[in-house]
Parts: sequence; C-alpha cells; structure tokens
Amino acid sequence: MFRANLVAPEKVVVEQVPAPEPGPGQVRIAVHVCGVCGSDVHAYHGRHPFISCPVVPGHEFSGVIDALGADVEGWQVGQRVTVEPSLVCGECENCRTGRYNICDHLRVIGCQSDGAMAEYIVVPADKVVPLPEDMSFEEGALVEPTAVGVHAVRRLNLEQVQRLLVIGAGTIGLQVMQAALALGVPEVIVTDLYATRLQRAKALGATYALNAREVDLPAWMEQRYGRPNPMDAAIECVGAGEVVDTAIGAVKKGRRIVIAGVWGSRPQVNMAFVQDRELELVGTLMYTRQDFLAARDLITQGRIQVAPLVTARYPLAQVARAFAQAAGDPENTLKVLVLIRE
Repeated sequence: MFRANLVAPEKVVVEQVPAPEPGPGQVRIAVHVCGVCGSDVHAYHGRHPFISCPVVPGHEFSGVIDALGADVEGWQVGQRVTVEPSLVCGECENCRTGRYNICDHLRVIGCQSDGAMAEYIVVPADKVVPLPEDMSFEEGALVEPTAVGVHAVRRLNLEQVQRLLVIGAGTIGLQVMQAALALGVPEVIVTDLYATRLQRAKALGATYALNAREVDLPAWMEQRYGRPNPMDAAIECVGAGEVVDTAIGAVKKGRRIVIAGVWGSRPQVNMAFVQDRELELVGTLMYTRQDFLAARDLITQGRIQVAPLVTARYPLAQVARAFAQAAGDPENTLKVLVLIRE
C-alpha cells in the first residue's frame, strides 16, 4: 500500500509499504478521505509540543471496513465508518472516571501512532464509529474536528452563557461557533485576522464576525453592550498569548475561558486579571465518544455544516502539495482533504 510519511519538518513523502493485517479485536479500514488538521500543520513545521517526526499523519478520516480481526463482533466488511483516534490505557484514574480523553498514557492515531493518510489502517474495533449510509466520506472525515468543537463548548457552564466570544475562525473555531449555536448559545461573536474566514463565519451563523486588525474589540464591546467586558465566556482557538489576554479582558468577572488552541511556545498572559476577577482558564483536549456521536448526529441533522470548510482536495500522490497549502496559505485555506480513494 501507499502512505504519507512526515519524515522531517516540512518534508512529507509518499512511500510504499506492506498493508497491515488486523489482529484480535482490530479492524482494517480502507481509507477514503483524510483531513489535514491544524495539529498536522504544527507538526509539519516542527512546532507541535507532542508530535515528533517521523510519523504517518492523519487522525480525521473515514472509509470502509475492509477486514476483521479475530473476536470482532458487531461490525461488517463494507460498513462505512470513521474512527475516534484516541488510544487509551483504560486503567488510569481518568479512564476509570470517563475522562479517557486525558488518559495518563494517551496516544493519538496520526500523532504518537501512525495515522490514516494511507490506503489502509488497522484500528481497535472499539474506536470505530458507524456512519449513516447517506453521509459522504468527506463529511465522515470531518466528524472528528466537529467533535473537538462540541467538547470545547461542553467545557463551558452553558447555562450561564448567553453571549460567547470565539477567537479564531479556522476550522476548529468555526466548529466551536457552530457547536455553540447548535447547543443553544443565543449570541456568538467571532474574531479573526482574515476577511475570508470571517465571511465564512458570518455565513455559518455568527452573530458578529470581527476583524481583529481593524476593530478595537474593547471599544466595540463598550459601544455595542455598554461595557468593555460583556462576554459570558470565551473560547480561544488560536494558541497565542495576546489572544488569551483578549479573552481575559473581554469576559465578565467570575466567568470561564476555554483554551482550545495548540501552543508551540509558553505565553505571557495577564494573570493579575485572572486572579483579581476570579476567572477560570480551562483546557480542552479532544473529546469523548459522547461528543463524537453528537458531532456525527449534528452534521447528519444539518445543524452543523462541514462542506463550507473544505477549501482544497489533493490525491495521496500529491500529499506534499496538500501540506504546503495547509501550512502556507492561512488566509485562503481552511480544511485541506487528502482523497485516498476517489
């Protein structure tokens, strides 16, 4: 089979290797579509704190079950599926209490374990998620980033949130925004640096979509809401200290800021405001199966859209071009898909 391999920062190649065989409790998936994630781009630049080269990337994908290992029940060859890519121990305290997304021994397919940017991948059967027959493989591949957004929104105290600030309108920011609206937040304000992304945010339902280069956010909030910190909560989807400071200054006292961005450096933020205003900075990592199933269903119901996120498609043979575009043109690129099987 052919697969992509990120052999060194900014060097991804296509190589031929034997197809893997499923062991007991595993299934083999013939991959159809695999997305290039923001985490993949960080790894491509050599700046992801938890991914090292070489690695076969790809943790957001869909395909068809191709073979079953011994003792696998409840699945059929030919079934359309996606995969929850977290590989967990099942024994640590977090796993035992249902928070296996922060397993003490967490590995992620495509990050610390070879991923799905390949013609075939073998995965544990209990990580497979069925797709509706009428869901496209592209939609199926985008269940995973949608689940990230669902989980991030669920990290809020939603009953307190009437007005949410989402900082960053990349793929995750847009899915956070859509998830918040789908889960009942009445008003979602999105900021970004790129007009093209903000146009998509507005088209997908943002109450306001503001260009941070052009708008003085505290002044805008003062004019619109009568105070410079009117937000009930904020979700940061960029991974930059100045963005966290923006969130800290924008939320009401005693409220929560969720950190969803991937960080390549240690930021300086205004901790004096965090202390004095009794704010909560809360991390969010991946999702649980409940989030994953909710994401799939919200897409199926049309309450979250994924097709507008796709800005480029490449065959596996052109994976280097796919990564170059995802890493080099943030203004015009959201989701780049690698089409393993067309």
